[in-house]
Amino acid sequence: VILQENFNELTPRLAVTAVGAFSAIGGTNVDIVGGALFGNLCVSPESGNCVDLNGSGGLSQGMLRTTIPITLHPGTTYTLSFDLTGSQRGVTTSTTVTFGPYSQTFVLASNDDTHGIVNVSITVHSPTQAFLEFDSNTPGDVGALLDNVRISSGTTVVPEPTTLLFMLTGFAGIGARRVAKKLSKS
Repeated sequence: VILQENFNELTPRLAVTAVGAFSAIGGTNVDIVGGALFGNLCVSPESGNCVDLNGSGGLSQGMLRTTIPITLHPGTTYTLSFDLTGSQRGVTTSTTVTFGPYSQTFVLASNDDTHGIVNVSITVHSPTQAFLEFDSNTPGDVGALLDNVRISSGTTVVPEPTTLLFMLTGFAGIGARRVAKKLSKS
């Protein structure tokens, strides 16, 4: 696991710029919401706290980004998962999520708690420094809700050409031996 953030260890507050492994950039802010204080906005699959990507007052249209870049290596498969749900307050939201070669915009109805639940694999062809970024495209103080962000990695084994040649030669030899055995029994 490279990054895991569920925001539960944070204190619910309005207009914050530091959010666990993330920071609001470009002078924007977000709200950490959760519990009865904020009307239980963090609906299933969220639990505990979540982040309203549109903060409060000033430049509330949040741009939330990891505080440090993550180095992506070729030959490694990265899994990005997060829960992005509708505002739960009558506002349709639009949020653009980017991470290395991955970029997708989610338009979510207020009560949509399924279309922004993401679990996607990412690979790169050359070493890449990437920030994970959630940018609200919705004006005002009501945005999509973010929770359960996770980036993990696993190595993809790609045999070198010479190794692949030896493997194929071995398989061909086994096949030829089986054919010869069958012919000798006939």
